[in-house]
Amino acid sequence: MQLWFPLLVLGVTVIAGFFMESMARPSCHVLPSLRRCLLNGLLTGAQYGMWLALCGAPILAAALTTALNACLVIGSNIKLSILGEPMLFCDVVAARSFLQHPKFYLFSIPPAGRIAVVGGLVALPLLLVACSTLSPLPHLTGAGCLIACVLGLYLIPAARWAPRPDMPRDIGRLGLPGSLFLYWRRWRHETAQTPVAVAPVVTGHPAYDTVIAIQCESFACPADLFDADHPSPIPLPELPALARARRMASRWGRLDVSGFGAYTMRTEYGVLFGVDEKELGFRAYDPFLTARKETALSLPAIMGRAGYECTFVHPHDMRFYGREHLMPACGFSHIIGEEGFTHAGRPDMPYVEDAALAQRIGQLVKAQAGPGFIYAVTMENHGPWPARGPDGPKSALAHYFRHLRNSDRMLDMLMDTLSATGRTGLLLFFGDHRPSITGMVTPTVARGTPYVMVPFGPGRAVTRPVPPRNLTPAQLHDLVVHDTLSASGA
Repeated sequence: MQLWFPLLVLGVTVIAGFFMESMARPSCHVLPSLRRCLLNGLLTGAQYGMWLALCGAPILAAALTTALNACLVIGSNIKLSILGEPMLFCDVVAARSFLQHPKFYLFSIPPAGRIAVVGGLVALPLLLVACSTLSPLPHLTGAGCLIACVLGLYLIPAARWAPRPDMPRDIGRLGLPGSLFLYWRRWRHETAQTPVAVAPVVTGHPAYDTVIAIQCESFACPADLFDADHPSPIPLPELPALARARRMASRWGRLDVSGFGAYTMRTEYGVLFGVDEKELGFRAYDPFLTARKETALSLPAIMGRAGYECTFVHPHDMRFYGREHLMPACGFSHIIGEEGFTHAGRPDMPYVEDAALAQRIGQLVKAQAGPGFIYAVTMENHGPWPARGPDGPKSALAHYFRHLRNSDRMLDMLMDTLSATGRTGLLLFFGDHRPSITGMVTPTVARGTPYVMVPFGPGRAVTRPVPPRNLTPAQLHDLVVHDTLSASGA
């Protein structure tokens, strides 16, 4: 094989990569910049060189490069339509979760796409074996192409080309592959530069006997999901417990979360660690990846030093977002996962019910020997919601509303639990993000979820209604610290 042939195929592959990448949304309506062209060419060349060095077959290397570029663009566009965000560099972490719990992700992939993905995974090793050549020239050409492109990518000034995170803008400026690459480099740099957080000084004693924080999966006010131009096709459910909690609350309002339909960990991180997303830079897309450096700032670390016994409850696989390691490091002395619940999944209730979670928390409250802090992450209302028959989207919405009412009942049960103890208590209840229901609830700029903070016990009852106040998750963290430790001088 002559040297010109793999180089010619490389040129065709780069052109195909430009064409494929131009279909990534949000689309750019201007001519691609020099930076975008350079990034796309180098990344395509690096991928082509890798495949060519591996198999020595230029046509196969070009086909695999083009196919993976197509998968990236299609996947990003699907994700944008469902979650309101394009593909992010940190989404590669979801690959492990996909293998552990594929049902979380398969619903978003069209049937033809599922067949293509499975077929591609089966065909890839067969093609590499069948088409590989022993001739050294194409292998060496591929290795040289890979090295040259990687060196070119290394020389790009990432901080100057991507000074701040703005993925929708940068897809137009830098392209989808280029943005992913530069954001990854910026994330690595910021992660390396982030110092280990110093524990704040905490003195005194707990202000409450019991503090319960409930991070409720996909909990949102039904009326907030629709408007006059796009009304709900079925009656909206009433949430009497939420209304009751707002009347009793010392603080309540809208929680300004950044995610839609996913990214639970962003809200969870903000409430637990109290660091605003604007301060995180490129780490904000998945703050749990670097949270081990900031465990001293977490609620359980602060409240534990003040004398609270801290318990984390999540009736699901703790490996999601690395909770099995992160939560003990944060200061939770007791971890209760899915093994702490008895549940047989069924189509209409695949996850542990919120009522069962409320009962388990009630048992923990009764067993307390001293001041306790319980942080629970619910699972019942996790998507996807079954969409059956010709009215599939409407069926999925009805299914969501049914679980939403169950979450409201859980809130009622927890309020009754704390009221019945006769001791002082504080209940924080909030939604982590709005649901994404294809054809019914789609991404918008408005993404807020409700939160309520209700005190219980002698001298703690709210005597008059308080006005709502909108907060970020980090501001909610600060309120919890202030309200639970203020009496002890923290």
